[in-house]
Amino acid sequence: MTNNQNQSILVSGESGAGKTETVKIVLTHIATIESSIFGTVNPTEDTGALEQPEIVSKILKVDPIFEAFGNAATLHNNNSSRFGKFTSIYLDKKEDKECGFDSVYSVAGSSFVTYLLEKARVVSHGQRERSFHIFYHLLNAPKEFKASVWDGLKDTTQESFSYLGSTEINHIDDRSDSQLWEEIQISLATIGFEGERMISLMRALCIVLQLGNQTFSPDPHDAEGSIISSQDELLKLSLLMGMEPTVIEKAITKRKVKAGFEWIEAKMTAVDSKDSCDALAKKIYAQLFEMLTESINESTAPTDLDVNINSSDHKYGCISMLDLFGFESFKVNRFEQLCINYANERIQHRYVVDNFLSVKDEYEREGIETFDVSDIENSAVLKLLEGRMGVFSILNDECIRPKGNAESFVYKLKTIHRDSYKLVVKKLDRPWEFGIKHYATTVKYDARNFVTRNNDQLPKDVLECVCKCTNDIIRSRFETIAIERAKQPTGIRRKMGATSATVCTKFRTKIIALMEFLLTSKIRYIRCIKPNENMSPHTTDHLVTMRQLGSAGLVKAVNIAREMFPNSLSHDKFWVRFKCLTKLNIDENLDVKEQVSIILNEQFKDKLPSSGCHDCFYRVGATKVFFKPGQLELIESRRATRKHKAANIINNQAKAYRKKKNFLTLKRGAILVQALARRKKEQAELKKKKEVVLAIQCAIRLARARRTLQKKKEDRAATIIQNSQRSRIARKEYTRYKNAADMLVRAMKRKLNRDKFDAALAVVVERARMDERRKK
Repeated sequence: MTNNQNQSILVSGESGAGKTETVKIVLTHIATIESSIFGTVNPTEDTGALEQPEIVSKILKVDPIFEAFGNAATLHNNNSSRFGKFTSIYLDKKEDKECGFDSVYSVAGSSFVTYLLEKARVVSHGQRERSFHIFYHLLNAPKEFKASVWDGLKDTTQESFSYLGSTEINHIDDRSDSQLWEEIQISLATIGFEGERMISLMRALCIVLQLGNQTFSPDPHDAEGSIISSQDELLKLSLLMGMEPTVIEKAITKRKVKAGFEWIEAKMTAVDSKDSCDALAKKIYAQLFEMLTESINESTAPTDLDVNINSSDHKYGCISMLDLFGFESFKVNRFEQLCINYANERIQHRYVVDNFLSVKDEYEREGIETFDVSDIENSAVLKLLEGRMGVFSILNDECIRPKGNAESFVYKLKTIHRDSYKLVVKKLDRPWEFGIKHYATTVKYDARNFVTRNNDQLPKDVLECVCKCTNDIIRSRFETIAIERAKQPTGIRRKMGATSATVCTKFRTKIIALMEFLLTSKIRYIRCIKPNENMSPHTTDHLVTMRQLGSAGLVKAVNIAREMFPNSLSHDKFWVRFKCLTKLNIDENLDVKEQVSIILNEQFKDKLPSSGCHDCFYRVGATKVFFKPGQLELIESRRATRKHKAANIINNQAKAYRKKKNFLTLKRGAILVQALARRKKEQAELKKKKEVVLAIQCAIRLARARRTLQKKKEDRAATIIQNSQRSRIARKEYTRYKNAADMLVRAMKRKLNRDKFDAALAVVVERARMDERRKK
């Protein structure tokens, strides 16, 4: 995508080889990349995974719809795709520097183109096989839902419908039909099938199933005619279609035929009536499948994009994936196998052109002997199939004839192409048998029913009957068909209009449009190989594997690839790149081709084979040199060795220069470090000496200070003692003087008190005497 070129992936292989799963893996990978870039904002809470953008989620959700309506259980695969699908993922370029890239692409939408749905599986399938999955999913839906669709569906099983019958298969990829029903409901809701629209779709499926329950028997009143003998089943069908039973019966058992200018009513046999009923069932189912594809495209395609495989006039890039049928060769090969093998022939032709014919043309231009591609070149087969008077053209002409049949078709084919070596004619072949030598193998075809299956138009009276159906989906689809048929040309141009409506013409138109689209893109191929026929894991059957490789044309392609020269270089590039290898003195004036030849002869002189020619190793063309596998690598290895030796010399010189420079730098650094170390050492010693001297000085000053302090302490102590002694003596003198004073005071006080006492006593005595005198 970085080169602004669309990318296409062609996935091929047998049924059951894993084509559908491969496409799923690619889609999931694209979704994962999209989520990792644009979905990192809101991781899901349940799993922690990155949330997918809405459009990516929708694209992944529609895949179960294709599987339900287009896949079926076969002998080779329980989930086999019975149609081809071309998936286109449209990418919108965005400038987003935050993502770490100059530009990134986001998924803008998708579109789907389908090819050749196997409609015959609707009405019949082989033993141990099933019809399309959707019928079984519907029958395993809840009873309430079945009753809401149709009362007659409530208690039914697959044995209730002739088209389904009985089968032991009830699981697809380890999931039951009831589980798958829940998934398909969600997917259909994604594209708008909900409510009444969902009911209408399911009723349309019921109409298809009910058509299969109609039984026919000869008309008792007219042996050439027929009637529907299962009147109960006819009544159910009429209720589903909203029509009178007689209208349905008349449309299926009678046919209007134009005779001159008048229309007459012709009766049909029971066998023809049954075929008409089956054709209607197949047509209804095909229209439902086509309608679902259109709805999916409307839901997932970018709004400004016209969904057309040829449309490249838009702004989007595109990654496309083709999941197409593999080459088929059975015991009985019918019309479907012819169309499938034609598609594979077209893809093989594209593969051969891209990988071999373009290379062969280049070799021829360069004047180199080319290889033989006749074993894988299939232009003759394509001419036989789609030429002006090829198989498809003759078949279309036979479909226009009123009484066209297989015998007439095969006779014309063998007569017109009797000289074609790709048409295999054997004397023992039956009148309706012919063989075609395809690129893979020769296939014998049974042309019975070729005309019927190629003529994809319903009879006019059946079409008019279906247009009266009350089911909205069926009525709208068939009304569109009726309008388109009314527009078809008449008269002389009627033949061209009729041939354009045949199955093979429509299919061929689609395939050609596909090839034209692929021309505008870069094509990649994925070949899916089925390891065994028993669907057993971890088991490889080599015979089965080799048969598939042969059918895919890979064995022949490998044999041719051995003769090719896969590597090439122009003369100028080779001279510029490898002139360093020669030791010769080559004249610069020589032609560059001669210079290249001299170098090559010198390089391969030791490998000269017995033939004496170097052609088995290389070829020198007009403008390029071509190499066999491994030879260019050999010269490249010698150039690399030479360059390696020269690089070693340069490297050694550079290392020596760097080492010397580093040595001188280290030497200067070492001297500087040593000087700094010595300075630091001297400074440390000086500092240490200063500290010692300072310590001695401090010790001396400390001793002197201690002596001074001691003397001061002694003087202070002596002073204190002296003061204490003087204070004690003074205190003692003071105490003695105080005590003496106190004694004198007390003596004086005693004397005074005694004198007062004596005086008082004398008074008292005197009074006492006086009192005593009075008494007396």
